Amino acid sequence: MRKRLFNILVEGLENVLRHTTQDKRSTAFAVLLDTDEGYRLLLGNALPVATAALLTQRVAILNEMDEADLREHFLKFLANDARTDQGGAGLGLITMARKSARPMVAHVLPCDEFTAYFALEVAMLRG
Repeated sequence: MRKRLFNILVEGLENVLRHTTQDKRSTAFAVLLDTDEGYRLLLGNALPVATAALLTQRVAILNEMDEADLREHFLKFLANDARTDQGGAGLGLITMARKSARPMVAHVLPCDEFTAYFALEVAMLRG
């Protein structure tokens, strides 16, 4: 459980820091909650509204996949040469989906017409 939690935490923090603009970097946050069922992790930051919408859609697609589909999707993305210098292929989200209890929950709170706060809630269940 600790190893999975650490993997998800690292992936999530890397996503938050890599995929934000310099002016929004100070909005990043991570909250870890220890519950009777396991751990809940909430990660997020301010993003352009379009990026928040895209991430919400990707999370919904990943939530619909079973373990075999996620594995196949992950392997296809590993072979994808279209990644940017920042990554951008979605491997972090796929890894988080594979190692967590799904569904992952995407929260979007509009800030202004151009910016929204995006938060991803991920659970890791005990036993």
